[in-house]
Amino acid sequence: MTVSDFQINSVIKTYMRNMKSRMGRGENACDGPPEEDNVIISEEGMKRVLFERIGEKMTERLRRHDQEG
Repeated sequence: MTVSDFQINSVIKTYMRNMKSRMGRGENACDGPPEEDNVIISEEGMKRVLFERIGEKMTERLRRHDQEG
């Protein structure tokens, strides 16, 4: 199925017209405030992440030290 330029332009114009009318009435494009993301990590997971970061930093420091010496 082929979609013509005229059809695409028609859809875009209709969308823009609807958005302008919604904004004119004081409505937002989204209904309600944006939701926040909450992430919960277990203690074990936090320890694992912490140890990985410490390991990466120590590896990088050792590499630098070996390159300098």
